[in-house]
Amino acid sequence: MAGYARPADVALLGRGLLAAGAVSLVTAAVPFSPTAPRGTAALLGVAALALGGTVLARARRTTVVAVHALVALATAVTGGCVALSTTPAGTAVTAVGSLWVVLYTSLVHPRRAVAAHVGGVAVATALGLLLAGATSAPQTWFFLTAIAVGIAVALTTTVERLHREATRDPLTGVLTRRALEEAVGQACRRAERSGAPLTLVVLDLDGFKGVNDRHGHAAGDALLVALTAAWRTVLRPDDVLGRLGGDEFALLLPGATPDGTRDVLGRLRAAHPQAWSAGTAVWAGEGWAQWCAAADRDLYAHKRR
Repeated sequence: MAGYARPADVALLGRGLLAAGAVSLVTAAVPFSPTAPRGTAALLGVAALALGGTVLARARRTTVVAVHALVALATAVTGGCVALSTTPAGTAVTAVGSLWVVLYTSLVHPRRAVAAHVGGVAVATALGLLLAGATSAPQTWFFLTAIAVGIAVALTTTVERLHREATRDPLTGVLTRRALEEAVGQACRRAERSGAPLTLVVLDLDGFKGVNDRHGHAAGDALLVALTAAWRTVLRPDDVLGRLGGDEFALLLPGATPDGTRDVLGRLRAAHPQAWSAGTAVWAGEGWAQWCAAADRDLYAHKRR
């Protein structure tokens, strides 16, 4: 089953389509030349506005595959518009419009997908320039492609760095609380669609304050680093580990039955000698705050025993 794209990424795509539709309608109303295909521009503008509105309305229910398909469609349509241009100015300006695809994919997609979409832009631009009979088509294509690649490399590198800083706990390397909440939202949408169980585990270290008091905070930090590193070696590929704060962590277990949850917890206990307590809660459609509170109640019930 295809995973859902992040709603913010889908919303950005929807707004981009709305902007492209508005620009297309403006060029239909104020064309580059009397020979410009005004009817085609108007039709594409209306279609882009309708598609952008639909995408925004379905921002929380759009799959990653659908996003890639829409980006590929936008690339193909832009190349087609280049081919239909009837003046050198129209051809050049329309070809530059393909860079918005590069900007979008570089902001939201991983490197491999970015490379694929930038390659698609290069191919669509080349075909469009050739079909339009553009003057100096090879030089124009090279110039635009070089800009596209430069934008993609710079943006992708920057986005990856910012993403690591924003989503990874600087000490342990597990997800931050905010990133964990985003992962929970995505997992809940998948579970809602598939009907598979989804379990949240809250983990709290036993006696951690004593470690800091006796050996100092550096020793406490070293313990957290070693513990989370050991945990990650025994988790399943789809399990998600995050730090709620201090010595409290949360573990998201997609598809885990009660027996599966006990198995995961057993492997965590065997991975490192540090003692800890755990509380679990199976998702029943509630929000993150209520779900986490239910796991917390189970955690403190275990601690009182």
